[in-house]
Amino acid sequence: MTQAFLASGHINLIALDASSVLNWIYPSSTSFVRFIGEKLGQVLAAIVQQGQNPSDIHIIGHSLGAHIAGFAGKTFRKQTGKNLGRISGLDPAGPCFNAVNPDARLKPTDAEFVDIMHTDATMYGINEPVGHVDYYPNGGSSQPGCLLLGCSHNRSWMLYVESVLNPLAFPARKCKDWDAFKKGQCESEISYMGHPSGPATSNGHYWLQTADKFPYGLGLNGTNYKKTSFFYF
Repeated sequence: MTQAFLASGHINLIALDASSVLNWIYPSSTSFVRFIGEKLGQVLAAIVQQGQNPSDIHIIGHSLGAHIAGFAGKTFRKQTGKNLGRISGLDPAGPCFNAVNPDARLKPTDAEFVDIMHTDATMYGINEPVGHVDYYPNGGSSQPGCLLLGCSHNRSWMLYVESVLNPLAFPARKCKDWDAFKKGQCESEISYMGHPSGPATSNGHYWLQTADKFPYGLGLNGTNYKKTSFFYF
């Protein structure tokens, strides 16, 4: 993802590596999320005190990282009285975060704009909308070409990287649900999933199809459901 941003001209990047405390022991990893997020919020508040415009700060977090971003946003607002510009949650972690108080996870008020990509909602990802705009590629639960555990969960950041390189890769339609999308019962409104998503987009749920391998983007062809040999749940 760093390489994609650098290639597109985005050069002010900070990468947070929490692998020393977030590991395969999932319950203990979730307990660190709040503390890592609060520390990140404090660091960003200090950066803003040196002149950085908070509206230009964009946090992108995958899985537990999405909730870390949420706590960073909460802490940042407490310390500065302002909101971060944007948080993008890439298949935010679901276990231990489904059906909890929104203050204990990422939520829309954690930034001026919060966009979410759901790719593994029935396993590792959260199964409820948690942003201003929530995108559900291929129904949001299982991604084409994925057979192994974790594949659909990781597909989210792969799709986001492609959206940085090709902003028109993932147009999505505003629909009630996946069944409505498959039946063509959607609104005419189009929103682009991934990096080009923005606050001007109408809030709601957006649905689309992608390919099973890179390049995943189908362009406008992905806004009209076509039955494939892959299984969607």
